[in-house]
Amino acid sequence: MNFLNAGCGTHYAEGWVNTDVWDDGVTTKPDVKVEPGKPYPFPDNHFDAVFLGHVLEHIPWKEVPAFLKDMMRVAKPNAPFLISGPDVLKTIQRWANKQEPWHMVLSTMEHQDINYQPGRENEWWDGAHHHWNCHHDRVWKLLQNCGFSSLVDVCDLIPKNTMGKNWKHENINWPVVGHWYWQFAILCNNSDKMV
Repeated sequence: MNFLNAGCGTHYAEGWVNTDVWDDGVTTKPDVKVEPGKPYPFPDNHFDAVFLGHVLEHIPWKEVPAFLKDMMRVAKPNAPFLISGPDVLKTIQRWANKQEPWHMVLSTMEHQDINYQPGRENEWWDGAHHHWNCHHDRVWKLLQNCGFSSLVDVCDLIPKNTMGKNWKHENINWPVVGHWYWQFAILCNNSDKMV
């Protein structure tokens, strides 16, 4: 089976084809370096499952639908997708309830090349800034508009573990990394139409 971990960043997943726009040869070492805004270099209907973990918010908002359409192209009909990322609205609510520190709100919001995580403030984010404020409802609507089906909110099914490396669901070992309460996670299926 062929599995795609698109936008792997520093989270290389064994058994998956790991892609990213960045390759520093040290912490970010994808199997395939891809070009931003260009179609992925894979044939149509190739992957059995696609993981998009903390990747959509790093793509300019107006380019996200085209990116998702390309992910649909390289995935087989009805292939499962797991999409996770920061939920700005949930993070703000958790901060208001004194469940998250302010730096987490800043980390999830749209920002440009600034790392707000304590102890990492001086790190360059190598283009990993957030282009838009990502949250569950916005992504859900985007997925529906792009033609994904069988959307399910699985955030509460994934164990909350900042050191976690995966989540096993229906015989797929999804490379979910560091899942926590301020994130969203949506499981859905590709269109059933052949490309």
